[in-house]
Amino acid sequence: MIQLEFLGAMASVGASGIYLDTGAEKILMDYGADVEETPARPPLPVPGKVDAIIATHAHFDHVGSIPILMQKNLSPIFGLPVTKELTEMLLKDSLKINKQEIGDIEGAKLPFTEKEIHLAVKHFEPINYRKTFKVHSTDVTFFDAGHIPGSALTFIQNRDTKILYTGDYNTVDSRLLSKCDEDLPKFDTLITESTYSDRDHPDRKKSEKDLAEVVKHTVSNGGVALVSSFAVGRAQELLLVLDKFGIDAPIYMDGMAKKSTTIVNKHKNMLRDPEALETALKDVKFVAKDKMRARIVKEPCVIITTSGMLDGGPIVPYIEMLHNDENSSLLLTGWQAKGSGGKILLETGKFPIREKDVEVKMFVKRFDFSAHLGRKQLFDFIEAHSPEKVFCVHGDHTEEFAEELRQKGFDAFAPVANNRVFQV
Repeated sequence: MIQLEFLGAMASVGASGIYLDTGAEKILMDYGADVEETPARPPLPVPGKVDAIIATHAHFDHVGSIPILMQKNLSPIFGLPVTKELTEMLLKDSLKINKQEIGDIEGAKLPFTEKEIHLAVKHFEPINYRKTFKVHSTDVTFFDAGHIPGSALTFIQNRDTKILYTGDYNTVDSRLLSKCDEDLPKFDTLITESTYSDRDHPDRKKSEKDLAEVVKHTVSNGGVALVSSFAVGRAQELLLVLDKFGIDAPIYMDGMAKKSTTIVNKHKNMLRDPEALETALKDVKFVAKDKMRARIVKEPCVIITTSGMLDGGPIVPYIEMLHNDENSSLLLTGWQAKGSGGKILLETGKFPIREKDVEVKMFVKRFDFSAHLGRKQLFDFIEAHSPEKVFCVHGDHTEEFAEELRQKGFDAFAPVANNRVFQV
C-alpha cells in the first residue's frame, strides 16, 4: 500500500507538494511556493526523509521551495533538461528581487540562499520524456504535459500501483507547444490540477486575433503596446502570435523574459514548430538598460516584459512612464492573483507608483492565454482514462470539482489541511 500526503495546493493554487511513501522509497513530487504571500510561502514541511524530488515544470509555485530541502536533504532532483535551466533562472531571480524589495527585513526574506540554489542545481538530474528511470524499486516516466516547455506528466509504478500526477497540463495545442501526450500507460490513481475546473477558456485563435488588433491599433495611433507576460512559456508564445499577425512595429523584450526565451530557444525539440521561435526572434531587440527603456517608449513599438501580474520587474517603470498616455495600451496576458498589481488595476483602474495610487489612462485589457486545460478538457481527460481514484488539487474549487466527479461515478477526493493523507 502506498501513502500519499498532500503538503500544498489544497483547495488553492500555489505551493504544490505531494509526499509519496511506498514503504521503501519516499518521493516528493514538486515543492513550490505561494506567490500571493511575502515572502512566498512554502508548502507544509516534508514529513521525513526524501529519496528523490520530482520537478514537474519550472513555475515558481511548483519548484520555488526546493532549495529549502537542500539544507537538510541532498536528494536527487529529476526533471526535463530545460526545466533544470529554467528552474535555476527562476530561483536566482526570485532571490535577487526579494533582496531588492525586502532588504534585511526580518521575516520577509526568502528562507534560502544562493548556496542552496547552487546545491539544487548540482543535484538536478535531467531526464527526457518517455525514458523510464528508477528510484530504487519504483519506476518513474515523464510524458509531455503541454503546459510550458519541459512540463511533465509523471507516471509512477510501484509493483501493481500505478499513479499519474499531472502537475500542470494542457490538452489543447498552443502556438508554442503541442498538447499533452495522449498515449499514456494505464493508471489507477490520478492526481490532477483543477485550476479551471469551474470554467472554460475562450477560443484561443480569437484571443490571438483580438490581441493583435489592439497592438496594431495602438501603434498606428502612435502609442506603445506594453504587454505584460510570464517569462516562461507565455513570452515566447506572444512572440509567435505577433509574428503570425505581421505586426509592423519595433518589438522589444525585457526582464526575465529575455533569458527564458534564450533558454527555451536552445531546446527546440520541446516546441511544436522548432524553427518558428527562431524566425520570430529575428527582428526582436532585447532591452539592456534603463536608458534604453526611456528611449524606446518615445516611439510606437511593442514591449513584452515581466512581471505577468504587474508585481515588480521592468513592467513597473514602463507603467510609470506611460500611464498618462491614452494612445498607449497595457495588455495583461495571464492569470492575476488576488492582491496583485494586475488584479488591483483591473478592479480599480489604479496602479501604485512611488507609494501613490495613480489612475492609469492607458487602454487596459486582459486576454486569456492560459496554458492550463479548461473545465471541459478536464472532464474529457478523466473520462478518457477512467482511473479508479482521482485527487483534485491546485484549484480554488477542488471540493466542488470532486463532488461533480463523484456524481459521475468516480472515487474522487479534494485534500484539505485536516484530511490530506490517503492510502492508494
